[in-house]
Amino acid sequence: MVNGINNILPTSPFGSVQRLGFSENGRVLYNVVDSNGKSAGKLTVPFNEADTFENAYNDILESAPKIQEYVTTHSKEDTLSKRKAVSQALITTGGVIGFGLPVMFSKSKSALKNILMTGTGVIIGVLSGFVAAYVTTLPPGTIQFAKASRKIGKLDIQSVKDN
Repeated sequence: MVNGINNILPTSPFGSVQRLGFSENGRVLYNVVDSNGKSAGKLTVPFNEADTFENAYNDILESAPKIQEYVTTHSKEDTLSKRKAVSQALITTGGVIGFGLPVMFSKSKSALKNILMTGTGVIIGVLSGFVAAYVTTLPPGTIQFAKASRKIGKLDIQSVKDN
């Protein structure tokens, strides 16, 4: 069992999950608790997927406050315009480098080959700029959150109906 998912509920503004034990069919049983501390239902996960579920859930709880804090502090108009300017500068720089390198290092005398190399360089440079801009302006914890969400989405999670 992973730390944080047990009978002692960690306090979180995003809710929590409490491991209750096993269901009648041998699956691990969890109680889902909402952000107000009230039970929001129960779910089960196969025993062999329990650690994956718990690790992914803890990753989500760990990264969500970072994302929320980033959004809160960076949602002002001046910070939005700064991030937009940084993104544009990175994309432009990538395109310029992608254009410049083939032009500087091309030893081919064929005009067609030079044009193709330069065009390819510009495309690769602009795409590299997009990736750099995306990574630079991405809230911290977003990748961790996305990976954990993807892991949870692949698990065989079943809800339990209370009688």
